Amino acid sequence: LLEEGTYPAICFLMVDLGLQYNETFGKNAKKIAIGWELPGETITIDGVEQPRTFINVYTASLNSKGNLRRDLKAWRGRDFTLEELKAFDLKSIIGVPCLIGVIHNEASNGNTYVNLSSISRLPKGFAVPEGRLSHVIYDIDENDPREIANLPNWMQEMITKSQSYIDRINSDTEAGKVVELPGDDEEGLPF
Repeated sequence: LLEEGTYPAICFLMVDLGLQYNETFGKNAKKIAIGWELPGETITIDGVEQPRTFINVYTASLNSKGNLRRDLKAWRGRDFTLEELKAFDLKSIIGVPCLIGVIHNEASNGNTYVNLSSISRLPKGFAVPEGRLSHVIYDIDENDPREIANLPNWMQEMITKSQSYIDRINSDTEAGKVVELPGDDEEGLPF
């Protein structure tokens, strides 16, 4: 687990997870994943040292009561004007540095999870080292559906179960486009 604390971070990922069904509220809501690289923090996976990252999932709403709006406001250091809200493109956060705070929470099943506790604008004069990771932007409506093969497995699963992705695949098929989904080849996994 990523240790609890505050980390300088750079946003490197914004992924449209599509319409996800929420059993608690009995309806679909559009979800997105935002990811930050934590420069200077590494983890060794299969003998390879890689940059540490943190990813948070949000309901894609800029409603004043929503978590996404709250965190963007803290990250910016101020709220949005009405004009800024109308023109805001979520993709504009890619490459923008910040400070994030993470805490551990224990679930009723005994598992410990790392959660975002805070996000803020960088203090004046504070510089974040450059990130090593490539920027990742995935939009169900704009990107080729096969590009999900470049995302982590848990994101691929969420996306392919989303109504947005299913609708996109169906509309592409109806338009006569051939859509080969990740894993459709005879070798199995696309990587």
